[in-house]
Amino acid sequence: MPELASLGDVNAALARAHAGVDALLAPAGFERTRKTLWVQRRADTAAFVFVQRDGAGRARIRNTVEIQLQAGIRVLDSDFHALALNGPDTRDALLALRDARFHLRFNVASGDGEARCHADLARYVTTILLPWFERFAEPSALLQASARDPAAGLQPHAALGAQDQACLRQALQQGADPARVAASLALLAIKPRR
Repeated sequence: MPELASLGDVNAALARAHAGVDALLAPAGFERTRKTLWVQRRADTAAFVFVQRDGAGRARIRNTVEIQLQAGIRVLDSDFHALALNGPDTRDALLALRDARFHLRFNVASGDGEARCHADLARYVTTILLPWFERFAEPSALLQASARDPAAGLQPHAALGAQDQACLRQALQQGADPARVAASLALLAIKPRR
């Protein structure tokens, strides 16, 4: 039976992956606000990226660790009680962009595939994730885009659902509700601006 990776080995491998993602997102203005959350605050919205280990809890059974990135844009005046994952997700990209051959897993015990995983994370961030965030950097782009269908998978030309578009439109026209903004900042682990 092959040697199983220890929990320490898994955590060290994830820390290396997080450091790599941090190096990719920091130049674009993202800050790490939680262990697995990076946020780029804007005036009326915030872009965010979750970096997770797919298959958590199975690492001692399988030595394979798969990295998953989930992204979204939060309207700060949104009334939704959680962060909506309304952006690109590596799982959707793996299905929709098979020819891209993103390889986002590696063997922790042997190290096999780790360098390729990091290279493909960088390729995913630079070719899929950051261009998507740039496309929707301005509120007008978010409002002009078609509403996102939560069941449709990878949608490079949609971001917000209809409810969040309405919240953004209202915030731009009438001003944001301070309580909603405070709740959004708390979800994103952002300290309020003074």
